[in-house]
Amino acid sequence: MIRALLVLAVIFSGLAAVLTRGHDALGEVLRTTTVNDLTNGQFAQHIDKAIFNAVPRSSTLDGIVTGLGYRVLGDAGPQVRAGCGDWLYTVEELRAERHDSNNMALRAELLRRLTHAVRQAGPRLIIVPVPDKAEQVEDKLCGGTAVQSRLRDQFWNELDHIEGAIVVDLRNDWPKPGYWKTDTHWDQIGARFAAKQIAWAVSRTLGPGQEAVKLVDGSLRRRTGDLARLSGLTDAPRSLASAFEQEREVKLDITRSGGLLDDAPEPQIILAGSSFSLNSGFFEYLQASLSSEVAQVSQPGGGFAGALLETLDKRAGSLEKVKAVIWEWPMRSLVSSPSEAEKNFMRQTR
Repeated sequence: MIRALLVLAVIFSGLAAVLTRGHDALGEVLRTTTVNDLTNGQFAQHIDKAIFNAVPRSSTLDGIVTGLGYRVLGDAGPQVRAGCGDWLYTVEELRAERHDSNNMALRAELLRRLTHAVRQAGPRLIIVPVPDKAEQVEDKLCGGTAVQSRLRDQFWNELDHIEGAIVVDLRNDWPKPGYWKTDTHWDQIGARFAAKQIAWAVSRTLGPGQEAVKLVDGSLRRRTGDLARLSGLTDAPRSLASAFEQEREVKLDITRSGGLLDDAPEPQIILAGSSFSLNSGFFEYLQASLSSEVAQVSQPGGGFAGALLETLDKRAGSLEKVKAVIWEWPMRSLVSSPSEAEKNFMRQTR
């Protein structure tokens, strides 16, 4: 009943706005319409344009409607799933598409070819799959389950058979929850944990780092999650929106050996990841855990292998000078449609 009343209220308020604001434009369309307009579709186009121009545009009004839908109906929009207690999830982790199995098979083959390409270039490859938020914080899905995440977990069988690479399994001993409530990414506790696990794997291969790297904690700042923005809740009144979260600024202090005029040595480790490698202080935590400076080439929206493919394509020479490449990617990217860069690499390495 509440859902029906809310939908009817929105419909009638929109109709009232159109009739109030657009009656002059609609009247003009009716007065000037010709027989040809009725037969060639121009009449419908003119009506659509008049209605579109009559709809009121207000971020405040949009925010109220979005907030009411979220608080009353638990609706966070088509791309976001609302969980319990202001937890938000991307539907990318929850939905199933008919091409998922084909895309995962492609990624399995792409994984093998990329591992071979990096190994030929020289450095050791550290593979870091990032678990789905939906699976790691499944108890906040409010009746939903992370079925698709567990199906993607079968991909770990592929990782077990990858030669010439080290795989870091972040699922073991993950610090719950480890993710922001209103963001797709790990929070600072999760980022610090991931950094320590990766650093342990790298140190076993390369030995401990030799640089003096110190973390410097800054002030707290308000964080607006990407899922809150995607759902439109950033425009909603605070009483109707999800609560803000707090993030502590993290800086890095690296003391290099040599004089002021000496050239600083090039980093011996490359981080080629996704937006996870660019969030929540992970890059700083990683360098501090490694006691080594790291070259950052990660890409926001890089998906499965965007940053690594670009490195192989445009910075192949740099791989000959480094000892390790850390390749981080989110598990949900396994089922996304292949990018043009991925398709090209597959064609070139047949």
